[in-house]
Amino acid sequence: MSSTRRSAGEWLFQLTTITIGVLIALSFDAVLRWNADRGLVAEARARIALELAENRGELDPYIASFDARLANLDNALKLLDELDSGAEPTVREVVLTVNFPTLNDAGWETAERTGALALMEYPRVQELAEVYALQGLFNDTLEPAFLVSMHAASLLNATGNPYTMPPAARAAMRERVLELRAHFSLAQQFGSQLSQAYSKVER
Repeated sequence: MSSTRRSAGEWLFQLTTITIGVLIALSFDAVLRWNADRGLVAEARARIALELAENRGELDPYIASFDARLANLDNALKLLDELDSGAEPTVREVVLTVNFPTLNDAGWETAERTGALALMEYPRVQELAEVYALQGLFNDTLEPAFLVSMHAASLLNATGNPYTMPPAARAAMRERVLELRAHFSLAQQFGSQLSQAYSKVER
């Protein structure tokens, strides 16, 4: 009888020992996972912060150049008006150069794919999502401007001399320049909003 009790006691002791061991292992695994998640979030935050700072460094000088870009387009329109009126042209240079700031989103995309965003606080993720959405909108506004600029430049180069463009070419050129000006004006607005959004998330 005592042997049976001893066996039952030993069995209960072993079961308890195994249970405690499993719980310790699970707790240890949870701690490791928590540390890994915390490290993943910290790295994602750092990479996104660096990315946005670099994007702002690209964007702000570009925004500062918009007034000069718009002035160049107004200069082109002035030349077209002078040619249409038959007056002696006073405009001696037309600049239609279009370039783009490099605004990256690799840090944001990586954080989403690795699951880091799911571990961040919801308000912060929402704030960052709005910034990157505005950044995408800014880029989308500039892309068609490049095509319009190429078309306008081809019209200028078609005659070899912009002062001898025929009326039809001048009309097409004016349409492209006005379209390009509209793109730049819209991009200037979005760019200013985006710069403010960068400053907000940095704070």
